[in-house]
Amino acid sequence: MQSQFQDLKKAMQEIIAQFCDPAVWPVVDPVVTVLGVGNINDTWLVRRGDFSFVLQRLSRQVFLHPHLVMANLATLSRHFSSKVNTSGQRWEHSVLLPTNNGAPFYTDHQGDIWRAVSYIDMTTTHQAITTPAQARQVGWALGHFHSLLADLPVQELHETLPGFHILPCYLDHFDRVLSGVTMKNDSELRFCFDFVAARRKGADLLEQARHQGKIRARTIHGDPKVGNVLFDISSDCAVSLIDLDTVGPGLIHYDIGDCLRSCCNVSGEEAADLSQVVFDVELCREVLAGYFSGAGDLLLGHDRELIFHAVRLISFELGLRFLTDYLAGNCYFKVSHEVENLHRALVQFHLVQSIENRQEAIEKIASGGNPATCC
Repeated sequence: MQSQFQDLKKAMQEIIAQFCDPAVWPVVDPVVTVLGVGNINDTWLVRRGDFSFVLQRLSRQVFLHPHLVMANLATLSRHFSSKVNTSGQRWEHSVLLPTNNGAPFYTDHQGDIWRAVSYIDMTTTHQAITTPAQARQVGWALGHFHSLLADLPVQELHETLPGFHILPCYLDHFDRVLSGVTMKNDSELRFCFDFVAARRKGADLLEQARHQGKIRARTIHGDPKVGNVLFDISSDCAVSLIDLDTVGPGLIHYDIGDCLRSCCNVSGEEAADLSQVVFDVELCREVLAGYFSGAGDLLLGHDRELIFHAVRLISFELGLRFLTDYLAGNCYFKVSHEVENLHRALVQFHLVQSIENRQEAIEKIASGGNPATCC
């Protein structure tokens, strides 16, 4: 164990040196700490003297074409640099930091992709919403983010995860994985299988709306969960939306649904007591009020009519992905124990049930959209 730690420490020093020009950075040993609790990439905060940056190693298991991810980030950096902040509150973007050779990323001897991005100081993240004001701020942050991306043509971005958020594709993948699995006599698994079977019909609702021209593809974040919003430490106002690897073409409803799914399940994705997994309608009201305030007139009437279906289907999708990964041997999401992804799936499926029981209330809130004030 000690030798593995020393090997990692030595490797990290070599990687950090790729981004630290000795002519610019103080000649002192960096302080490196793990940053965030993400399920995909490995992330560290590097502090060297008075300077800090975020260092990340992209997951090659998830991002099979990391060069496309980095090309998207370069496009986003250029796009955001042309924007003037007129929001009335602090808003910042992380920017790519080149290597000493001027490259946008570094590839190590094992083929791993490493990148450095600027660190937005005096901020924090919340893994769960604790106040209505935080819910409004998360909604506003996503709406503001969408408004900034509204004039970025989707054709300028690559699909870093083909089929991402397209539920029929995940169902096909689930079927393929299931066909190669030896079935267990397990009550939790049986619940999951029955749950999926009962909700296959209508799983393509959003994609059908796209094909029918009722909604269109736009530039979206792809993973706007609570933990990907930075908050100002002093004001607790949203400052930035981070983790941009999944930014690309998609339906804006995927983002809205995922944001609501994350914010309104106050028990969280790892809830120990499934009976406590409840979709909070009042937090939904706050998130959507904040979103409508930040997004302006991006959403038309039919867009709002699909918000209930968006949050229901995105929660179903995530549960299905957790279940499929469990059956496949936990090769996508990080886990701390063998059945963690199965439990995550159960949490999401119970959340779906709670959302379905609140359909009328959610649809009423989505059709209103009273504006919310920002910080």
